[in-house]
Amino acid sequence: MIASTDDEAVAANLVGVGEVLDALAQTTLGRPHEELRDAARTFERASRSNIRGEQTQMYALRRAARQIVHPGHALGHGSDGATTALVLDVLILAVIAAGHWHAAHQHAQQAEAASQTAMHLRTAYRAVAAGPLADMRAYGERLSAQTQHNQVAAIRSALPELASRVQSEDSWPALAAMLDQAQRAGHNPTILLRMVAAQRELDSADSVSEVLVWRPYRLDLVPAGTPTAARADQRPTKQSRHIAPPAALPSTETARPRLRRGRNQHLKRDAHRHPVRLPLSRRTGWVN
Repeated sequence: MIASTDDEAVAANLVGVGEVLDALAQTTLGRPHEELRDAARTFERASRSNIRGEQTQMYALRRAARQIVHPGHALGHGSDGATTALVLDVLILAVIAAGHWHAAHQHAQQAEAASQTAMHLRTAYRAVAAGPLADMRAYGERLSAQTQHNQVAAIRSALPELASRVQSEDSWPALAAMLDQAQRAGHNPTILLRMVAAQRELDSADSVSEVLVWRPYRLDLVPAGTPTAARADQRPTKQSRHIAPPAALPSTETARPRLRRGRNQHLKRDAHRHPVRLPLSRRTGWVN
């Protein structure tokens, strides 16, 4: 929306992005908190504009900011690290777009403030994303040789001009992990890569592989949650996918048909316990 030609919509989103930054600064611990606090303060200057923003646009981002604060627990670490990294990845793009918009409108001070904000956000992102990316790299490194070969083939087919660069980056194993998760979710890795790469240009990215890691999660194309190395290549076999494993043969004791419980069964049991002595003629089958 910041790239929109509607100046009122852009002005509204600038204010909303500032509120999201404030919310993240309140809920993130450690060094990322300091960077996000500085980013929020700096971006406050970038959000100033003589153009009045649309209220509906501001309300939407304000709701997002309230949702960030509402959970009441700290973000940026543990299971929330990947979520915070996703949000920061989006905010970096938004702030860069804001800088371009200000520059186009000859707002030199606001454009500089946006540039400084992006630097703070990148520092915060690196701190927050380190843990989730390490988990994903460990997952990717434990994939089988055949699976890794397939992921290389996918990136070469989808992005031939960037394939060598991506494979040389530290986060290439993390991207392989994401592609493995996507394939498990039913996606074709090559088609998925082309789809997410078309969202925006990649040449200016600090790490193309990291951008490609987060986009499918952000677009809800891959199930949320950082994969762990323990699950790498634990694929179901063809038999388990299509044919139920044969049940264990019952023992001799359990294989016998069970008698239907009822009045007749009780009579049979009593007959064994108290046999009736018939006269000789009845037992031998002939009559005197």
